[in-house]
Amino acid sequence: MHSRRREGLALLVSLVVLALALGLLTRLLTLKRHDMGSTWGHFLQEEEHSIDLLFLGSSLVYCDVVPAVIWEETGLTGYVMAGPEQTLPMTYYYLREALQTQQPQAVFVEITGVFYARYTGYTKTNIGQMPWGMNRLQATFREAEPENRAGLLFPLLFYHDRWSSLTADDFAVTFRGYEPDPLAGYTFLNTYCETDGVSDRALTRDAANEARNWDALTAIYDLCLEEDIQPVFYVAPCLHRIPEAAMEPLQARIREALPEAPLLDCNDHFAAIGADESTDFFDPLHYNAAGAEKFSRFLGGWISDNLKLSPEPGRDAALWQSRLDHFRQLASTPPTPQDAP
Repeated sequence: MHSRRREGLALLVSLVVLALALGLLTRLLTLKRHDMGSTWGHFLQEEEHSIDLLFLGSSLVYCDVVPAVIWEETGLTGYVMAGPEQTLPMTYYYLREALQTQQPQAVFVEITGVFYARYTGYTKTNIGQMPWGMNRLQATFREAEPENRAGLLFPLLFYHDRWSSLTADDFAVTFRGYEPDPLAGYTFLNTYCETDGVSDRALTRDAANEARNWDALTAIYDLCLEEDIQPVFYVAPCLHRIPEAAMEPLQARIREALPEAPLLDCNDHFAAIGADESTDFFDPLHYNAAGAEKFSRFLGGWISDNLKLSPEPGRDAALWQSRLDHFRQLASTPPTPQDAP
């Protein structure tokens, strides 16, 4: 009897050690994410309930919104929790997950995602960087391509061959964790490209998928109202735009069906933003740092003029001043053309 108990205990200990080893190995081999969206590791280092504004969506958000500049304009703290080519259903799960640790006063959602396909090829990143929990699991089974679900549930299937490419950063993050992001989710870009002015994006319309995306936008709206958060829907300013024939009916529907959410089409304020088409665009869809600063100052002014928000007491002003100083230091180097050596 005692022998069986010892054998059972030994088996249990072995299973626990194996589980811990696999967990550590998964943490080590999983790609670390510091920019270009889906920066959950950094986001979770923010002090709980310290964020006033949350910015959600795709690269049109994390390349364009500089929270430190908006803080300078408004005194409101903010964070960009977006993902590459992120669909609106995924944005809904990002919001739900973010509300586990933050209670923002307002949530800004870039609505171009209504026209994204169901699968954009980035669920491995957008879901795979999320913390483990119900939101990640639901996103995996509802929003991931079927062929990616096993790897999202067992990440070693994706990353088992990363041994030869491990860096010092992989080990640092694995054993010490992420640090707070000095750019609060913004991705710094400091090159510019030649542009050909405003043009329409080619769209392949999918009525069934757009209806599904609309349902996600409505779910985001409802969740914000339930949590006493001000939803704001906006269209990011860019040169390569969703055609008016598609965008105008969407905006009319938002105004009619989701009336508590202000709707800001930043392309209507393109001149007021003041970005230089020759030097302030990383590409026709995204600003570089110079353009992002101008846009963020415009957005900060719009927030002050249109939303009844006030900075919460007790915010860490020193942290946000350091973030602003960090951005200014990076941006002090003039942008260079993309074809420069």
